[in-house]
Amino acid sequence: MRVREAHAHSHTLIVLLSLLVGMLATLLALYGYQATAAPPETGPTTDVVRLDKTFPQIAATTKPAVVSIFTKSLSAEAPDGEVPPELQPFFRRFGAPGEGGGPMEPMPGHALGSGWILSDDGYIVTNAHVVKDATDIRVRLYDREQDDRQYEARLVGSDPRTELALLKIDAGRKLPTLALGDSSGLKVGEWVMAVGSPFELEQTVTVGVVSAKGRTIDSGDARFRMGDIIQTDASINPGNSGGPLVDLDGRVIGVNVAILAPGAPGNVGIGFAIPAGTVEQVIPRLKAEGKVVRGWLGVGIRDLDGNLRDAYGAPDGGALIESIRDDGPAKGSGLQEEDVVVAVDGQPVKDSWGLQQAVSNHRPGDELKLDVVRNRKREMVTVKLAETPSSLAAAPGTSAQPAKPTSGPLGMTVAPITPEVASQEKLPATEGVYIAEVTPGSPAADSGLAPGDVVRKVNRTEVSKVEEVTRIVTAARENHDRYVVFRVERRDESGEKQTITLDLELPG
Repeated sequence: MRVREAHAHSHTLIVLLSLLVGMLATLLALYGYQATAAPPETGPTTDVVRLDKTFPQIAATTKPAVVSIFTKSLSAEAPDGEVPPELQPFFRRFGAPGEGGGPMEPMPGHALGSGWILSDDGYIVTNAHVVKDATDIRVRLYDREQDDRQYEARLVGSDPRTELALLKIDAGRKLPTLALGDSSGLKVGEWVMAVGSPFELEQTVTVGVVSAKGRTIDSGDARFRMGDIIQTDASINPGNSGGPLVDLDGRVIGVNVAILAPGAPGNVGIGFAIPAGTVEQVIPRLKAEGKVVRGWLGVGIRDLDGNLRDAYGAPDGGALIESIRDDGPAKGSGLQEEDVVVAVDGQPVKDSWGLQQAVSNHRPGDELKLDVVRNRKREMVTVKLAETPSSLAAAPGTSAQPAKPTSGPLGMTVAPITPEVASQEKLPATEGVYIAEVTPGSPAADSGLAPGDVVRKVNRTEVSKVEEVTRIVTAARENHDRYVVFRVERRDESGEKQTITLDLELPG
């Protein structure tokens, strides 16, 4: 009996040991699997592997719907030379003169840009400046091999204010397309891909990230602005203009439009794209009407910096009414010069772009309720919008007048206006006082004052004599004020008068 019991205990022990060994082996196996298995799907290593596979997939699906656009014009200057003057000092546009290519004969006014197919029946989106003043527009497709034709394109519509244009070709077949994405949900740091024809290198793909959102390109005096612009470090260069900026889903979240390249021939890592949200608003209107009909207020506006916010009693910002056109709907509405618009139909306005956007989103005949700050008090003004005149539909230019050397702590000379001086200097007034000289680098130059400016007000006080200007500025300095506010008139490049407000920082 004892032998049998001993055998039974031995068998039980062996079974238990076997179970323990099995469990240990299983645990070791599981541990070994986890140690060698791929990291979780959310880990950084997986993201790198995913991008390594995703980028080629995006390129493969995007490139067939990206086109090259060739244009001719009668001008000796290619269409790209007609970009808004206010952008030229800082932004190099794409498709510049002499950068064209392909089988079209080289000739003055020949340029190359990019575009992308929006619908399979041949509607193509590009930039307005790519096709500006073009007498002949051709499109090269890449949706199939051995198709070397350049298809004649018809300009359906163009909107210089947003730099968008719509073309139509008849390829005789259904074409591959790109879908619009949601630019409003775009996040800084997201990967993006640009496709286009930089430096005649067609079907070029570059990648980068969204560097910033909500950028604004303007002239410096806020008369014309392109807002909500996407900034990217994806390499885009001359020839990329009008091409798509796509996300990791292959959806168009922007249309490449400009690069910041001061003194450089190409990309320095700062590029700009029109957001898909703007495309979604503008392109259907171009398709239906050939243009974008916008409401028009008929005023000159500018932003308020810290000094002007303080001076006008608008601490949260707004759009300062610089001038009111005699032929505009604001004339006689109750709106006044030096009003600060802080809201439109109850929606806050933080700057001139906000006002421009609010007005342009309405059609002629719509009535807007403007909340304004006037003499530091809130007022309500109602204005019925008119249609923007065709002469103002494109982006206006700005005048740049060379400064003359002079002396003085503020770096400017104020002189009386005589009929002879008014004629000789082409001043916008025949009486009063004007800025005769400005020293480069001086407080006056830094403020934006320029020779030929006619001074109308200083610190909201009307002036007509040199001694009045001198007295107000001297009093401000003796009072240890930080700045003085000048209201001046000048002529723009078209010869029209404009009134602007400038704050001049006083030396300590």
